[in-house]
Amino acid sequence: MNYIHKDFFIFVDDPPSKRAILKAALKLFVRDGFNATNIRAIGKEAGYSNPALFKFFKSKEALALYLFERCYLYYADAFASTDRSEYSFEKNLESILNKFFEILNENPETFIFVQDHLREFWPHVSLTVRRKSILKQIHRLLEQGQREKVVHSKISSHVMVAAFAGFLIQFVRMFYFGEFTGRVDDWKNEIKIVAKKMLMK
Repeated sequence: MNYIHKDFFIFVDDPPSKRAILKAALKLFVRDGFNATNIRAIGKEAGYSNPALFKFFKSKEALALYLFERCYLYYADAFASTDRSEYSFEKNLESILNKFFEILNENPETFIFVQDHLREFWPHVSLTVRRKSILKQIHRLLEQGQREKVVHSKISSHVMVAAFAGFLIQFVRMFYFGEFTGRVDDWKNEIKIVAKKMLMK
């Protein structure tokens, strides 16, 4: 499926009204929170009436879950595309970090939305989404590093997955809310250095 550049939760063949509703919902869910956002506010922000919204989604919850799945699947497929069996652990790690920065440059709001709503929506996602768990992808990457003896083997890979994923999402939060100034790319090398020191011997 082809996504619209920088709005990768939107498909090229989505009608304009649906595109506007998805953009408005993401903006309000991130800015005001899911519970504080109602259908009327989403419709007003999108420039469409409530009936237009209900044409695509039966409820605010259905809209949020749909948006969550689209964002998550995009991440999962993007990160999976960096995994090459012929590459070393370090090269695969470099690739996944480059992809992380590419996505963060394009649409940081989606990172915040997905992370803030994992607990709420993950139990309800489709089997397709569950099979593409990003944490499982990171786990497999670390297992590769352990096989190559370049990643700490005395530390549980589950602990390292939690530390690595937590480190990246905390950077996203701090960048999004202005704790890091400048552009995302200004911090790219430092983040890579810390990530490698965190995981590698």
